[in-house]
Formats: sequence, structure tokens, C-alpha cells
Amino acid sequence: MNMNIPGIDTEKAIKNLGSESLFLELLGDVYKLMDEKCAQVTSYVSDNDLHNYTILVHSLKTTCRMIGAMDLGEQFFTLEKLGKENNAGQIRALTPDVIRAYQSLKPYLAPFALGDNQAKNSFDQEAISKALRELVTALDDFDLGKSEAAIQELMAYHYSPELFAQIETLDKLVTNLDYEDAIALAKELLTHL
Repeated sequence: MNMNIPGIDTEKAIKNLGSESLFLELLGDVYKLMDEKCAQVTSYVSDNDLHNYTILVHSLKTTCRMIGAMDLGEQFFTLEKLGKENNAGQIRALTPDVIRAYQSLKPYLAPFALGDNQAKNSFDQEAISKALRELVTALDDFDLGKSEAAIQELMAYHYSPELFAQIETLDKLVTNLDYEDAIALAKELLTHL
């Protein structure tokens, strides 16, 4: 694969994730959540909420490493350490530059988020239930690849607006690595299908 995104080691990312398709999917997910995550980080800094700040920069560190943005991952790791040390002064000094560096990836990631326009399948309760059960199993096993595959399967169907909103929430939870909440929502959806 020949892709040039400044600051991203695509070969390392694909090797770490185990597949090119998962890598491309993850780039799209990062793009979709970037503005929200950056706003949250900024808000936690201004509110001096170092607990939630530390949790979020830890998650961003992991995400950056997964997509091969190793230098950026290290910068988020530095912020995470500062959060654990309750070093609010250094956090305020360093965070804006790290967030700007992270946001500089956005234009490069946009094309990977725009591939969501494929035709949807008709609602199929059996297939959707099967995908939800596979998702719960994958999340229980911390298997990111199978989790993403199950989410892709779920996103391929037409839903009522209410149900689609829940499926989108499930997608976000998986993307954010909020596995416990994702499992709870998937199980709840299974009981209501």
C-alpha cells in the first residue's frame, strides 16, 4: 500500500492492526471523532478536570499508536504522565500544540471517512442479531478486528431513525474503546429486536 500521510507510519499501523482494511476503517473513525475529542480535551483543561483529561489523552495515545502516528502517540503519552502527576501548569502549556498537531491530520483522513455512502441492505432481524452477538463476543475477547467487522455488518442495514441512532452510538462506543458500555448496549439491543 502506497499512502503518504505526514506523521503516520502506515506499514507499522497495518502490521499492528493485522489488516489494511481495518487500518483504513480506523482512519475514518479517527476523522469522525477528532473534533469532538479535541473539544473535550480543551474543555477538561479549562475546567481543570485532570481525571477525565488523563483518561481521554490515554485513549488518544492508544488511537494514535494504532494508526501509526507514533510521534503524536508519544506526545499524548507525555500529556497522560503530566495528568497522572496533576501537573496542571505543564498541561496548559503543552496541550494546545499537541491538539494542533493532532488536528493537522484531519485533511489527510477525510477521504477515509467519506466511504460510508454504500447502499444499505433491508432490515434483517436475524442477521442483525447475529452481528450483535458476534460483536459482544469480540468485545469480550478485546478483538478490535472482529469488533470493527461486526460494526461494519451492523452499519450495512436500514433501520428506523431511533434504532439507527442506537447503532451509531454503538459504533462510537467501539471506536472509543468503551467496551463495557458497548457490550451493555449491544445486549440491550438484542433484547429489543
